[in-house]
Amino acid sequence: MWPAILCAGVLSLANLTLLALAAAALVRWLPVLIRRTLPRTPFLGTAAVLGTALLALLVSALVQIALWASAFVLCGEFADFETAFYHSAVNFTTLGYGDIIMSRQWRLLGPLEAVNGSLMLGLSAAMLFAILSRLAETRTPRNGG
Repeated sequence: MWPAILCAGVLSLANLTLLALAAAALVRWLPVLIRRTLPRTPFLGTAAVLGTALLALLVSALVQIALWASAFVLCGEFADFETAFYHSAVNFTTLGYGDIIMSRQWRLLGPLEAVNGSLMLGLSAAMLFAILSRLAETRTPRNGG
């Protein structure tokens, strides 16, 4: 049980680091994109900013899933990366199909990845909401003053 918990802790920390790096990149580059596109083409600029953010967060999630899948292969649970990635994606997104079950020694990684995936996807959704709110603020004329 403890090796699985330790492994999940390390993977969760790595996932949080990956998401933090994606967030830092978005904080760095989205204002530049906003300044360049919104004044000229408000609708397409907004779509470009949201699309860029969504793509960055999607890539981050896929890398996080791949990280868990790599750990599953290293633990000896799966012989090929494709099966490990599929199983990881099912866990990370909390679909929980149950068509592939890990061994007793490592089965705790499934629910721990689901908890981690829920948190990471929730943080990603919060970031998208913050970006959308910021875009709405830039497009709304301010009253008074």
